[in-house]
Amino acid sequence: MASKAYDFCKVSVKAKTTPKYVKAQMRDFMRICEGKDKKYIVSDQKVKQIENILKLLVMPKGLRAGSTLYDCTTGYQWLFYTAILCVVHRENPKKRRYETGVLEICRKNFKTYTIATIFIILFLTEPQFSKFYSVAPDGSLSREIREAIAETIRSSPLVYEHKGGKRFKVLRDYIMFKPTQTQYIPLSYSTSRMDGKLPNAFIADEVGALPIAYPIEAMRSGQLNILNKLGFIISTKYPTIDNPFETEVAYAKKVLDGLEKDETIFSLLYEPDKVKGWETDDLILKQANPVALENEQIWEDLLKKRAKAIAIESNRENFVCKHCNIIYQ
Repeated sequence: MASKAYDFCKVSVKAKTTPKYVKAQMRDFMRICEGKDKKYIVSDQKVKQIENILKLLVMPKGLRAGSTLYDCTTGYQWLFYTAILCVVHRENPKKRRYETGVLEICRKNFKTYTIATIFIILFLTEPQFSKFYSVAPDGSLSREIREAIAETIRSSPLVYEHKGGKRFKVLRDYIMFKPTQTQYIPLSYSTSRMDGKLPNAFIADEVGALPIAYPIEAMRSGQLNILNKLGFIISTKYPTIDNPFETEVAYAKKVLDGLEKDETIFSLLYEPDKVKGWETDDLILKQANPVALENEQIWEDLLKKRAKAIAIESNRENFVCKHCNIIYQ
């Protein structure tokens, strides 16, 4: 049933354009889809539920404005949604397998929007009185996900309205789904005390720019009594190797390499296998930018940015970090 995600993996797992750690995660997911895992299955019911919700949600802006999210969702997003939300325990299908989703991907690959979409799905499917939070290095970054959620639900009348009334309360400081009193609240590392929160789900965005891991650990420590806890750690590379995101990525790699046993983490690490030769090697760009493989305009834009970074030295660090996922030395 997990056809879109499974079909994407089937093609991508053999492609040169897929980085090795993404291939490792795909192989594990495909094994579950094929019924070869004794402990986990993909819930057909949950897959259908997600597909139905994505058919009701409408892209608010950009080149695909007005299309449903079902039609706009890219391959890696199908994989991320399906794995995180639909892989469950065989013996207890109400319990999801994954508690942490790590997404390392370049700019303009819709990473924040991917999590905003998951949060909208959670608004409609999680238990009453659930709480969702976003944390980021500053308030404006944390509110980016709030903007994405607000714009999408307001563009989607079949989700936003019911019998003439609005089902969501959209305010500057929070968004509430009124039927279940579920709330999403953006927090910023610089101003918010994060202890004492009880998040069903949280997103830590641009984690590479966080000076310490406190926001992530504060969120995780508040989830101890949640059955289906979820935390998303997302970022591009940053110029320094000493940041909380690199710690999370290093741990995810150990899990995929079989050096650490942790069945609760799902990671898509879109960093190139080879880091030298970014000036001429198209494969580096392709491995770090999966959306560019499906969108010609994004690919052409990347080639222009690369030419500029070669010509102007001051542009290089930003290009190599943000568009190649390489720590610039």
